[in-house]
Amino acid sequence: MSSLKSLRFILAGALIIGIGCAAFFYFTFRSRLIPPQVRFFDIWIPLVVVVFMLILIRGAKTEHTFHFWESLIAGNLMCWIGGLLSGLILWQLSSFEPSAFQNFLQSSIKYLIESEKNGPENMKMKNLPLVIEEIRQTQPSFLIWDEMKIKIGYSLILVPIVSLIFRRK
Repeated sequence: MSSLKSLRFILAGALIIGIGCAAFFYFTFRSRLIPPQVRFFDIWIPLVVVVFMLILIRGAKTEHTFHFWESLIAGNLMCWIGGLLSGLILWQLSSFEPSAFQNFLQSSIKYLIESEKNGPENMKMKNLPLVIEEIRQTQPSFLIWDEMKIKIGYSLILVPIVSLIFRRK
């Protein structure tokens, strides 16, 4: 029975991460051009959700043990499924409200051009026009895999640290 409770908490956490990160992206890029690196500030959403969901999972257990591996699996599943949901939400949102996605692409191009102008000569791209054209041709479905990669990266950093904190013997 404890496994089913844990699964419900994991899925609820993944849903919160997915909706939260998609909302962060949408509201960040909806109205203006800002550096695309700001996307990585959504790290706080999975961190807070994983911490609170692991507290709930740990508290729901009747045994007096909560192993590192249990929290590692639960936290990783939350982040991975949350990344998938976030990407799917953004992809679907871009089909009827493309402004945030278009602003994200335009921001990427703008700041790439600015970094090329101000960067050292040995770091400049030789194929900048091709890269810019590739960015312009990017489809919203790109966000599915991109969000997954970002959340997998978060899970490799955040979840082991949080799991070490919440384990008990």
